[in-house]
Amino acid sequence: MTDRIVFADLAGPVERDRTFTADEDQWLTALAAETRPEQFTLTLAPSCASTDPQPILERQLDGSWRAGRYVGELRRDGRILEIRPRLGIDTIATWASAALNLHIVPRAAQARGSTTLIAELTAALWRTALTTAARHGQPSFRAHRHHVGPAVRGRLDLPGTVALRAARSPFLASVERAKLLTNPVSQVIVAADHVLDTLLRQRPGWRGDRVEEIVPRLRAAVGGRPRLPSQRELRGVRYTPITLPYKRVAELSWQIVQHTAPQASPTDERTHGLLIDVAELWELFVLHCARRATDLPVTHGTQHHTPTPLLRAAHHPAAVLGRLYPDILIGDPQAPKVIIDAKYKPLTDHRGVDREDLYQLNSYLTAHHAELGALVYPVFDQHPLPDIQLRNPWLTQQNRVMNFVQLETSERGCTTALTTLVSVRHTDSHD
Repeated sequence: MTDRIVFADLAGPVERDRTFTADEDQWLTALAAETRPEQFTLTLAPSCASTDPQPILERQLDGSWRAGRYVGELRRDGRILEIRPRLGIDTIATWASAALNLHIVPRAAQARGSTTLIAELTAALWRTALTTAARHGQPSFRAHRHHVGPAVRGRLDLPGTVALRAARSPFLASVERAKLLTNPVSQVIVAADHVLDTLLRQRPGWRGDRVEEIVPRLRAAVGGRPRLPSQRELRGVRYTPITLPYKRVAELSWQIVQHTAPQASPTDERTHGLLIDVAELWELFVLHCARRATDLPVTHGTQHHTPTPLLRAAHHPAAVLGRLYPDILIGDPQAPKVIIDAKYKPLTDHRGVDREDLYQLNSYLTAHHAELGALVYPVFDQHPLPDIQLRNPWLTQQNRVMNFVQLETSERGCTTALTTLVSVRHTDSHD
């Protein structure tokens, strides 16, 4: 029987009285030291959080272990590390459904645990990406196909024809540039479909009507169990503007197969699994709620193509150091009224505001000349509001305004709180 060690994200083992054996502690030490989260984290969407990965596991000063901000499963040497959502499966499913416009089945995930949640979320992302890409057709790409016959198809292959005539053959050799479904993109899509179907235990209807129509055609072209193409092969695919959406599908499909199906992996990696970065999901959820909370323009930091540099050389204006990418800018991106930085961590009087987060927000406000900056945290526990939040607003040395706010984890509650945050300051700016 496989040994399973269960943690909650941003916390220790779920079984609080569990004492790890020396062998288990050594296994956790090796996993923490040799596993980089970016290798196993499912890419949900462009985000600022994803550019700053954190450790999956950390040993505390007292020798205990604490999980980071990721949820999911990692398998290594016969053991499984499972990290469950601290806020519950329903909350994570709600965030993903709202932020990514996905249809997830939280009841199924709730019944079978976080493993099924990961599968449901992965399937929903993959299904949406494939459906979007297939709006303009199937993943067919032009490739050279050689023919030998009585007539020319495409252009004449002169050296091939000369060789045929030298062998006393009456046929002609030719090369046709045709659109083919037999390609690395089709292969990786079919492979991912098989993995997801297995993870979801062949649940009827999970693909949806459009995917049910697309996949059988690809399967007929590349076979039911195609070889997993390498990343080099996928990078070699030449996309057109119409087929470009399939690049996202191919990358996501490769992640699914590579990290969830060890037997399909072309490498000798000892660790396999798939993780979700909850900090990334929280950022995307807050972005979604911010867009619902105000009529002002809302810009995601990943789309702000002219970031303000942190430092500029005095005698060389083109030389800069450091780039400032706030999570969310509300108002004109060049002169935002509000800057919001989403933090997936507790806000309590005991913990306070992390110094680096405070300096980061102050840098954002100074660089962008914004009226208000806010660090927003999810509500983890229904305790009285910390004094840090009760004493809002706070002022910098330059009299810029900062707020430190816990937001409800429901879409309605989060949107309402952001509406209040933005509208109060927007009104004050006209006083």
